[in-house]
Amino acid sequence: MSGPRRARLAALATGIVAAVSMLQASSVSAKFDHPGNRAPLSSRYIGWLQQDEVAIASAAEDNRLLALQPTGNGFLARMVLNLELANAGYRYRQAIRKEQSDLLQIASEPDVAEAVIRDATPNLALVVRDTSDAWYSIWRMAGIDEFNLVRIHPHPMDGAVPSPQLLGYYRTSGAHYQVDWSFLASINFIESDFGRINGPSSAGAIGPMQFLPSTWSAYGTGDVSNPRDAIEAAARYLFLHGSLRNMDGAIFAYNHDTDYVRAITDYADLMRRDPAWLDRFYYWNTSG
Repeated sequence: MSGPRRARLAALATGIVAAVSMLQASSVSAKFDHPGNRAPLSSRYIGWLQQDEVAIASAAEDNRLLALQPTGNGFLARMVLNLELANAGYRYRQAIRKEQSDLLQIASEPDVAEAVIRDATPNLALVVRDTSDAWYSIWRMAGIDEFNLVRIHPHPMDGAVPSPQLLGYYRTSGAHYQVDWSFLASINFIESDFGRINGPSSAGAIGPMQFLPSTWSAYGTGDVSNPRDAIEAAARYLFLHGSLRNMDGAIFAYNHDTDYVRAITDYADLMRRDPAWLDRFYYWNTSG
């Protein structure tokens, strides 16, 4: 994989850039070491993540309950309900983005990340472990070694098929080719941010799953820019490259980089344990 494509994948997968201003590079721990706060640094981070989880769950529940409400016949009633749904959706996305920011701050200091993984509850420790490990892999691909300079670089949500629709494509194609849907979602996330950035790449790859024209001719049918067709082709590619026997080897065939394999696997592990993480990755790095 070329150097420019390696950097492009890093930007797509994380929505981050290395900041050039040293004013932005203040220590992560300084944010938490304010006067009067005597709790261990790891405990403070864990507390923030627990608050994030509560905020995400609360907003998701509000969305669920509002969706069950009858719309009513009056214009005003419908308008109020739509406003409440929009507000709950925004709070849900913002809670997800806040958690991403906190997780990034943890990952930016590997010693702190190790302490949080050690001290957190098992489920939360797995979240920190997998997100941090995926970022380390992606940063190595991009040649980033000063983690404290990494910042989230949000972009508009436009351009991606809604996540429930994407999940349907992943599940259908995955079942057809006996590939777990979470690997297809991870590839879609890392390659194009779920179709928001379709290329062409520096190597000429295009579409939401980033196929070279020659590879698409061999494995794809339909339209390379169509999410359903592209996801189906990716599942076919993985299957024909031995995913039933060795998923890591099939992912490596998709992109010849062991760090790429590791990042794909980390994100897939998170979504396989909790499918709600598809939504979290879908709203990471976005605004609006």
